[in-house]
Amino acid sequence: KLQFLYLIAMRGSHRDDPPQGLPQGEALWPFLKEKPPRVVHTVREFLNHVLFGHHEDMVTVLPDGIRLLQQDKAIPEGLWNGCRKSSRVAQLFANTPDDVLDSLKGRLWQYNEKGKETEIKKADKVDSLSGVLRCWQEGVADGAVNPDAPLYITEVRKSRSSPHPITGDNVKTATAIDVYDVVPQRALMPLWERSEGGVFIGERGAGSGLHVDQCLWSNIGKQYSGFKLFALWPWSERIGILEDAKRGSVFHLPLSEEEVGYLSRASVVALLKPGDVFVFSGGVPHMAMCVGDQINIGGYESIVPLNHLSVARLARTNSKDHLRKCWMDDDDLDELLEDVVDSLAGNLSDGAIDPETRSELQRCEAAMKDQGDAYTRRLWRREENRRKRGLENPNVDRHATVVFPDASSSSSEKRARLS
Repeated sequence: KLQFLYLIAMRGSHRDDPPQGLPQGEALWPFLKEKPPRVVHTVREFLNHVLFGHHEDMVTVLPDGIRLLQQDKAIPEGLWNGCRKSSRVAQLFANTPDDVLDSLKGRLWQYNEKGKETEIKKADKVDSLSGVLRCWQEGVADGAVNPDAPLYITEVRKSRSSPHPITGDNVKTATAIDVYDVVPQRALMPLWERSEGGVFIGERGAGSGLHVDQCLWSNIGKQYSGFKLFALWPWSERIGILEDAKRGSVFHLPLSEEEVGYLSRASVVALLKPGDVFVFSGGVPHMAMCVGDQINIGGYESIVPLNHLSVARLARTNSKDHLRKCWMDDDDLDELLEDVVDSLAGNLSDGAIDPETRSELQRCEAAMKDQGDAYTRRLWRREENRRKRGLENPNVDRHATVVFPDASSSSSEKRARLS
């Protein structure tokens, strides 16, 4: 088995944690005891599962993982301090320096009606949290937005790409360190999308409505602050629960009888705590909701582990196994699949790879060919032609992150390049 060689140590003392603990009598979802997540207690066990396991139908949690994986200084200091001074997202806007809000972008959602999430639409050319704040204020002023409704800021990233402080590659992720940065074996993964990793900030009653990700990959979740209820449904419910309970619905408390029934069909119902790091499949239905008094801060990195079952699921993105309303843009998916093929092919060409890892790489290749579409199989035929001619793949960079194509690079153009 591969050994974990090191973790990158961050200099300086840990930040003071915000107050922890749920208020006495805080209402929570049922089934927390009946459908718990899998809990591991060592970095080695957690990372082995992240990198080489199949994450479907389960949530695996590493308690205190933020500290153990050196993630405690990930959030920009100005944003972190603003969160520590706030109990509501509206207060966070007021308590965060303008230059920090100007440097970040994100989407804003309100929860004015039980069970529903509504995006507060940005005006044209608004591309910063400062602009999002202005849109919220204007909505409050004209009566379109309830000032007391819970708020959730999602997919918080830098407004512009800049060099990452550790690796130096151009990224939009707002976090200064990710799990990606502490794992030497990251180059073996078919995919590790860190360049656009998002931060999510909310308050009690806000959260991510029922959905499946746009790509059938896994997510590493990081619970920097606050408590969050999290439910995950099995692969067998990938379409059914989304149609029955309605995509985008949020199970606000108190639950209706019908919502209890929907939740009973979940495979995992968990209460995530401050400091938890966890991994789950984004390719199955899931939902999250913030609870407790303190501001909730979470972050996510998307990954495809070196596991042929997970690669087979990835290959089913934008297929009949994936709810159409959740599909990824075709151009983005084509680019992503090219990156995965390049990664697998590059590692297969590495003579230093050990036999066990090589065998799993070969199973991943076979899974993509078997489960993928015609375009995926054409990508692999291109690789086979290179192997026969003794040519190296010019696109292989073992430390590259996924970069989605710009609008000028169409799917048809990319497909034409393969002919």
